[in-house]
Order: sequence, then C-alpha cells, then structure tokens
Amino acid sequence: PVPISALYMRPLKWLFLLLLLFSLLTIWFITLSSRAGLDNVNLLYFYEYEPVYRQPRPFTLRERRTCAGLDPFLVILVASSPGDVRARQAIRITWGSRDSWWGQHVLTLFLLGWEPRRGDGAAALSVEDESILYGDIIRQDFMDTYDNLTLKTIMAFQWLSEFCSNARFFMKTDVDVFVNTPNLVKLLLQLNSSENVFTGYPLIENFAYRGFDKKRFISYEEYPFRLYPPYCSGLGYILDGKLALRAYELMGHIKPLKFEDVYVGICLNLLKVNITLPQDEQFFLYKIDFDVCKYRNLIAVHGLSSDELVQVWQDLSSNASKTC
Repeated sequence: PVPISALYMRPLKWLFLLLLLFSLLTIWFITLSSRAGLDNVNLLYFYEYEPVYRQPRPFTLRERRTCAGLDPFLVILVASSPGDVRARQAIRITWGSRDSWWGQHVLTLFLLGWEPRRGDGAAALSVEDESILYGDIIRQDFMDTYDNLTLKTIMAFQWLSEFCSNARFFMKTDVDVFVNTPNLVKLLLQLNSSENVFTGYPLIENFAYRGFDKKRFISYEEYPFRLYPPYCSGLGYILDGKLALRAYELMGHIKPLKFEDVYVGICLNLLKVNITLPQDEQFFLYKIDFDVCKYRNLIAVHGLSSDELVQVWQDLSSNASKTC
C-alpha cells in the first residue's frame, strides 16, 4: 500500500509545479512586455497641427497672493488632493513657510481638483475654508484622481501663463516631497543666466510598462513606443519661466498622456530641450534615512509623511551650526 504521507505529497508536488510554471510565465510576460512597442520614438505621433487640445478650464479657486508687481524668482506649485489637509499644513510650516530666500521672492501654492465623491459637501467646504484662511490654493473643475494628474499639471502651466508669466523659475512638485528651498534657490541663482532650463531627477530610456500593475500600465493605443523620451520625475522638476510658457503653448497641440511627467517630457523633447543634469545627487526618487549633512545638501526627496516633513525641518534647523 502507498504510505498516507505520499498521498498528501502528490497534490503538493503538482501545486508547486503549477506555481513555478505561473511564476516563470509571469516573469517571461513582464520581460517581453517591457521590450514591446515600436523602437523608434516619433514624438510627432502625439502632435496635432491645430491646438485641438487647448481647453482652458475656469479656476474655481484662486490664490490670494498674486505675482503682480512681485516678479517672483521661483514659483513652487504643489500637486495635492483635497484630503491632504495635514500635508499642506506641514509644508506651510516647514519648507514653504518663507516667501524669500537669499533675497529672492519665492511663492508656494497648492494645486487641487474636486473631491471624487462630489456629493461630499463637507470636503469641498473645508477646502474653500482653507483657501479663505491661507489664500494659497488653485483649483479647477475636474475630478482629483490619479488618472487626472496630467490635467492638474496642465492647470499649473495654464495658471502660470495667465497669472504669473513674470516668474523666473517654476517648480512642480508633490505633497509628499521635502524640498530644501534655500538649496534650490541657490542652485537656480547659478542657472539664472541660462535659458531652456529643465532639471530634476532624470529618467533616461525608461520602458513603457505593459505588465499587471494598473498604476504603471500604459496601453499601446495611448503610447505605442517601447521607450519614453528623456524626462524628469514628477517628484519635482524645474523649468525656467519662459520655457514653461512655451511648453504650455505646445500643450494645446499634444494629446494628454496618463503620466504627467512623461507628458511634460514629450512637450520639452518636441521643443528640442535637453535635461540640465544635476551636478551631484540632489534629487531622490525614494525616501532616504535622515542625515543632517545629506539633507542639508539635497534639493528634493520623495516619499515623506506629514510628520516626517516637520521632523526633518526641525532637525535641520536645530543642527544648522553643525559642520559637514
């Protein structure tokens, strides 16, 4: 007779083999899909001769602090969702707390859409109250979802074009990013005489993802090429003001893409603008452990919570005299 233990082992053996086969097929699919698509990137595929995508939306909330008469050196526009109240407040009391660094005027504002649950009057009311209190919120009438991040970025460029065209530099960043504002201003002062400035965390020869992760996936219909053009991560990219205005003008001719940073990269590549590569490691795509010297010298690091933003700012302030 067959031992009882062997009877149990047989189905386990087949289960293990099935799992192994599934894993190998998954790895093969993801590897193959990352190589799929047209090799030669032709960005004119996205271009329309007429500005058919120019659909400027009205602003339902506007900032109280305007650019008129200020000639801001740097405008930082922070992509945020209606529910990010604590994160916005953390930025207001940390890296966005001052309106001047090294004698240069800095303006920090927040970009919002509508709460996806449109019937939630309490959320809309709190954002409007927040806007009245701080006067630093910019909002248009679209649903604030991940798939609409490109609309939010287009809103940023539209606002800059209509209300702050005199800004010398423009940065778009996210609400979970720590920005070392004094360091950023210092860098931009070095680039002040430059034109066509486009800098941040560079992403070169990134594959268009065709795997199972819905957040990263992009269809062949939306983007038929294998590689994205060079672009800077949405954690925080910087353009000079004149270039930002040219990019917004071009956006009317370019169909919005799912990924806002790739979309901006397409526009700037069509404008024949190359990335100004940072000299040192100054932009971090993922959170790094706190170190006074490292955080003192970086410009932006992504993935921090509201409490971590406050803690980093306090630690940097209390160790300002420490030599590195």
